[in-house]
Amino acid sequence: MDVHDEVLDLIGAWALDACHPDEAARVDAHLSGCATCAAEARRLRSAASWLAADRVIPAPAALRHRVLATAQAARPAALLRTLLGAYEGQTALLDRLLGAVRADDWDRADPRHATVGGVVAHLAGNDAMLAADLGLAVVPLPDGPAAEVRAAWREQSRVIVDGLAGRDDGLERPVRLAHTGPPPLRPLREALVQRAFETWTHLDDIGAAVGRGVTTPPPEQVRRIVDLAAALLPGALGDAEVGTVRLVLDGTGGGEWTLPCGPGDDTTIYADAVEFTRLVANRRGADSLAHSATGSPAVSTRVLHVAATLGCD
Repeated sequence: MDVHDEVLDLIGAWALDACHPDEAARVDAHLSGCATCAAEARRLRSAASWLAADRVIPAPAALRHRVLATAQAARPAALLRTLLGAYEGQTALLDRLLGAVRADDWDRADPRHATVGGVVAHLAGNDAMLAADLGLAVVPLPDGPAAEVRAAWREQSRVIVDGLAGRDDGLERPVRLAHTGPPPLRPLREALVQRAFETWTHLDDIGAAVGRGVTTPPPEQVRRIVDLAAALLPGALGDAEVGTVRLVLDGTGGGEWTLPCGPGDDTTIYADAVEFTRLVANRRGADSLAHSATGSPAVSTRVLHVAATLGCD
């Protein structure tokens, strides 16, 4: 979750005292530590003052609650909009690439899914699993021409975006994550991050197959991917006593993440954020990832090798 982006979505409503109390509390907490958002908040509060919006007689509490509840029910929560937007943006990029490839490119080799067409079919299958868990329509995947496979994948992604945009079942709802083994049950918010992450990964897979360059998502998407990896890593490490692990990642989407992984000494791993996400996708090997570490070399090696198993294929 990128709190900065969520606050920017909410700050206009906050300036007019039109946020849900939980949302207002998150905005207040963020403003205390973010000078950029605090300046924007002051500007919007000033505008509200000029409009006399800060001197409106407060509505009765029950009426205010009903109006806000109705308005919030009519639009997805800010985080849901952000996650859907990231997923939809990556599907649009991949669809644009697929629209530009030649007919014979669909048969180009892929090391994991046989061909470019197989990559798209694999992606559509993982999207369909999420749609099924959400009670949305599952689009049948045709055993036919590449154009039909592409159309089915694109339609399945639209089903997910449109189906979630019109409702809010709760981002903590458990759904299956795509995985090489038995799919783990995780919150919907993590599944949406994974859908954008996997779509980006396969965008680059197909780009490499047809001679296009790699891409880099916006920084907030990179941070959400690392958030997902940090949430999954302690469980994936099992009962190993690896201690507290800190990820200090620089470059696009960089930051620091602390992973409590049981008893043991502290270990810190330093790497590039985008390269770390490619490791999580198993597009970089743990032994070839450029990184440094302090603490236990054995722990840092284990963490990186386990991180490379978290991807979808």
